[in-house]
Amino acid sequence: MNPNKKQLTLLVVGGVAAAALPLASLGEDSVAIQLQQYQENEERIDVRDGKLSVDHDFGPNHTLSAEYDWDTISGASPAWDSLTGASATVSSDATTGATPCVDEDGVYYDYCRDTREISGIIGDGSLDLNDFAYRNVPLDDKRNSLAILYVYRTPTKRNELSLGASYSKEEDFENAGISAEYLIYTDRTKNRSVTSGLSYMKNDAYDYLEDKWNSFDLVNVQVGITQVFNAETVAKFNVFYMLENGHLSNPYFNVVRRINVALEEGDTYFKYYLFRDSRPNKREGGGISMQFAKSIADNSSLQLAYRYYQDRWDVQSHTVETKVYYRLNEKLRISPGLRYYTQSDASFFKAHDAESQENVFSEHGFGTADHRLGDYDSWTPQLGLEYIPSEKMTWNIVTGSQTQSSGLTFYWVNFGAQYKY
Repeated sequence: MNPNKKQLTLLVVGGVAAAALPLASLGEDSVAIQLQQYQENEERIDVRDGKLSVDHDFGPNHTLSAEYDWDTISGASPAWDSLTGASATVSSDATTGATPCVDEDGVYYDYCRDTREISGIIGDGSLDLNDFAYRNVPLDDKRNSLAILYVYRTPTKRNELSLGASYSKEEDFENAGISAEYLIYTDRTKNRSVTSGLSYMKNDAYDYLEDKWNSFDLVNVQVGITQVFNAETVAKFNVFYMLENGHLSNPYFNVVRRINVALEEGDTYFKYYLFRDSRPNKREGGGISMQFAKSIADNSSLQLAYRYYQDRWDVQSHTVETKVYYRLNEKLRISPGLRYYTQSDASFFKAHDAESQENVFSEHGFGTADHRLGDYDSWTPQLGLEYIPSEKMTWNIVTGSQTQSSGLTFYWVNFGAQYKY
């Protein structure tokens, strides 16, 4: 997967409301389809997504769910680039003719350092920072994925064991994952349950400049408790931990570094260069999440959610969300929602639009201009409408938008249908 696409996927997931916390949960045989249209500001990115899912009970103790997802993405995503297009290939001063350090024959002057020895360098150096710009880079990609979930319920206590597997494939990204979760009821009334889960994902991303595949792993661990207070009120509390390990740098993002290319110690001769995005090979994080759902009346219910996250990269975030479900009549239900998100930036992030020199890195150390690791907040309003013509059939449409303080805005429309058989 083009990591710009990964960025988009994360934004969409983050923008859509969190999973609902039901007041009651019953397994039902069903088949559903969802179609989504996503659009970023200034028509920068356009995504068409489809999802087909099937749930089937094999007796009272076994449920099998399967989901197939496909999408296409087109447009352009912003990144640091050379105005001469030098980032298209790995090169150096000595490969493109005369520069302030190289003569017409491609030979370095005596007072200049050969920059080809510097890891991560892309293209030519320049004495002028204005020779680099943060601009849109075209992209085009397709993705297909499949996920399967099996749930087993113990005959007596009705505890649940869930086992899952998933696979996703794109031109330059491949992902495979497995998961396991166990839910235990702590009393006979089943008003309280404890859930523990573990998931593992192996990811392979293609680096187009180095012409090789790089891997990284993702592990998630979660423990939670759900409490039913009465027929109208339920709450859930979770603690989670995540670990990413491997090649976490993104080959589709670049930074600008200011390099002293003088050969003699104590001399200074600074030039600007385009460099690869560079991140630590390990990321640990964790946090808590809380959900609360209450039936307000026979035709309406309220859901509240909060999530706190912090990691070793100094990223810290808070998410607050509220949603109301209101039944207009026997066949129509609306669900307005609002989500607020805020986060601090990673210790090695510099915004592309920061003041002069504040967006430039030195030669050594990690560096990224990926705005997903920056300091920003966002508001996400959304509105859902369900039409239920019969007990077996449900039609729905969800539309929403997100506005970030970083300047990014996007909206989406989701059409879907579910049939219970």
